[in-house]
Amino acid sequence: MKHRLALSLLAACAAFSLAQATEESFTSPDGRVAVTVSDTEGLHYRVSLDGQPALVESQLGLDFKGGIALGRAAKITAATRTEHDGTWENSFGPRRVVLDRYRELKLELAENSDASRRLNLIVRAYDNGIALRYEIPAQPGLETFTITDERTEFVFPSDLKCWAGNPSGCAENQYPEKKLTELTTNAGWAHVLPLLVQMPNGYAAIAESDLLDWAGMFVSAAAPRADGAPRPGAKVSLAARHDGNGRVVGRDRRVSPWRVVLLARTAAELLTNDLVATLATPSRLADTSWVKPGVSAWDAWWTGVNPSQPKNTGVYSRGDTRSHQEFIDFAAEMGFRYQVMDWFWYDRMTLWDKGLNSPPNQPSGDFTRALPHIDVPALVAYARERGIGLWIWAHSLDIKTFGMERALDHLAKLGVVGIKVDFFNSDSQETVQWIEQLLECAARHRLMVDLHGVYKPTGLARTYPNFLTQEGVLGNEYNKLDGNQCDTRHTITLPFTRGLLGPADFTPGGFLNRTAADFKVTSPAQVIGTRARQLAETVVYFSPLLVLCDSPTNYRGQPGVEFFRGLPTVWDETVVLSAEVAEHVVIARRSGSRWYLAAMNGNAPLTLRVPLKFLGAGAWQLRAFADTPESATRPETIAETTRAIAATDTLELTLSPAGGYVAVLTRL
Repeated sequence: MKHRLALSLLAACAAFSLAQATEESFTSPDGRVAVTVSDTEGLHYRVSLDGQPALVESQLGLDFKGGIALGRAAKITAATRTEHDGTWENSFGPRRVVLDRYRELKLELAENSDASRRLNLIVRAYDNGIALRYEIPAQPGLETFTITDERTEFVFPSDLKCWAGNPSGCAENQYPEKKLTELTTNAGWAHVLPLLVQMPNGYAAIAESDLLDWAGMFVSAAAPRADGAPRPGAKVSLAARHDGNGRVVGRDRRVSPWRVVLLARTAAELLTNDLVATLATPSRLADTSWVKPGVSAWDAWWTGVNPSQPKNTGVYSRGDTRSHQEFIDFAAEMGFRYQVMDWFWYDRMTLWDKGLNSPPNQPSGDFTRALPHIDVPALVAYARERGIGLWIWAHSLDIKTFGMERALDHLAKLGVVGIKVDFFNSDSQETVQWIEQLLECAARHRLMVDLHGVYKPTGLARTYPNFLTQEGVLGNEYNKLDGNQCDTRHTITLPFTRGLLGPADFTPGGFLNRTAADFKVTSPAQVIGTRARQLAETVVYFSPLLVLCDSPTNYRGQPGVEFFRGLPTVWDETVVLSAEVAEHVVIARRSGSRWYLAAMNGNAPLTLRVPLKFLGAGAWQLRAFADTPESATRPETIAETTRAIAATDTLELTLSPAGGYVAVLTRL
């Protein structure tokens, strides 16, 4: 009886103490990342890394239609702490075994203005970052709800250097360097994630994960101080719904996506951060044995856009049966797994061909009726006979108009192995919902998926492993457009920005290599930088479906093309050997017993010394594809060499401007 009474008194004291508390603090498992949540004058949080402030007092909360606000005047009413120490296996990632180790704080909150209004906040501290999400409990008056704004902020101690994604409807953007106080104040046309910030003791990258049935997240400038002075930080901006009804519509209990802050002491450490994928919902597919990563040939990038107007290039005009057969033959010769048959194969594009300037988003196509110059069943059979799986393009609006189940059933019965679905151009809640339905439906039909014209990755490839890759990146296709956006600075900044989030269908591998001064928009398309750089991009830019952009004519017999033979697209281990944001990266990835080493730099020539300790004991053979002394002015030149090497050796890499280096290391 006395024991029970003592326990009751302890519980009562704890409850009283909690009711009076204004702060709850906890740390990551290694104690080096600390998070504090405060309910003083509304809900706020702050974060430190190695004892130094990373984020200072930053607002939290959600605003609802009808004037309801949760978080503006919240008080902490209960706190629960848990820990997790485990791993998960990523068979389709940059490393097979992924650490999942964190401490979690769950806070129950009530609004001072209306104690019946409740909100929960879930915060996790990892050794390499923090994540938080909102939980809206089922409660009277919010059986259904509409969120109009999210108040989450990421405020830094001072006006730091950052790399912020330019506003874009489909995440095809550059990440220019600027100061935090230069972020846009236009929440309706805000920055694409991630937002990378250089701190005095490392880096922080703002991202989101587990985006399911919610609006996509952008960031704009944090609200100014009371005196009008800017605050160095960012605020969440949510994509608007297409129906104009706020940002998010829901009912009953709901959780938001994770708002993630990746933390690293060095740029190299940043590149091995897996939090976006780790925080995502685990795989919903019971069987993924049919999901096969691999390299693909691709017909759509290198020539003109009109299949009825052949180009005088010495190769077939793309878009007809004969040209696709040539690409399939090349894929078979090289040992690739796939060929992607892109748009202009069905009657959506007939208006375009007639010069009527039909916009790509016009819902007019019917992919049950191929154009006369395309024999889809014959191409599927031709590819299958040669051991090649055929992917096929479809417009998202055509799938929607046709009916998703009917459309995917038709495409699966054609015998294709995957679909490349294009032109979403939205982060709205409706689009997010539809994409999840598409991936689930595709999985039932055993179709792999590549999404284009789509928002940035949010870990969805973990939830649906048939989702092998996506665009959401300003890739090589921009070399076909005026403006020179796919320049050297952009391509060396990508690993530290867009590359942090997940697979990127950048479509590397251009073999018409030019200096920045000599580059022109032509057909076939040119690329800026050396040939070795284009090879390096296939390793640096992670994509389980690796789509190579150039043509058989530009590849066959060319120096460097043999690097593509047997190239893996998923990895057992990844090690970053040297990195500086927007300046250079040296990365090694292991597949089985073989290592692939890749390096890229910026506009200035660079010499690096790279230790090979990651190899382990024994003798190794190194087959290298490197810049030559002539590559600075003749970027198509490349040196192929083979020699013995050991883990005790140090490689000296000499990179031309916009240069690169790749090597295959095989144990002898």
